[in-house]
Amino acid sequence: MRKLVKTVQVATDDFGEETFFLDYYILEKEVTVEGQCVSRFGLEIYKRAKKQDGSAYAEYRKVFDVFQTEAEAQEVLHLLARNTVTPISMKEILEDLLGCSDFAGEVSLVEAV
Repeated sequence: MRKLVKTVQVATDDFGEETFFLDYYILEKEVTVEGQCVSRFGLEIYKRAKKQDGSAYAEYRKVFDVFQTEAEAQEVLHLLARNTVTPISMKEILEDLLGCSDFAGEVSLVEAV
């Protein structure tokens, strides 16, 4: 499951972008732990923009199986949104916040369309 929690609009002229949007999602996945089916939660930040030349730009990063409860995931996600954390810096921020440096299920993409 992927649930949109917050969208933040950022106005800037950096990198040839006028405005970009950051979408913050909670990811839920059922896993089996000691024979029990449990939900584990992760986060996704999706950045989308149109460059000045009209071309679309998208970038995202996902980390899976980081939190045991949705409440924990929401708390961290709101902190990331409040500070307009982008996909590129998400991993380092989570490493500092959570005290771990390896995320088993991590996916990222940068794409100019």
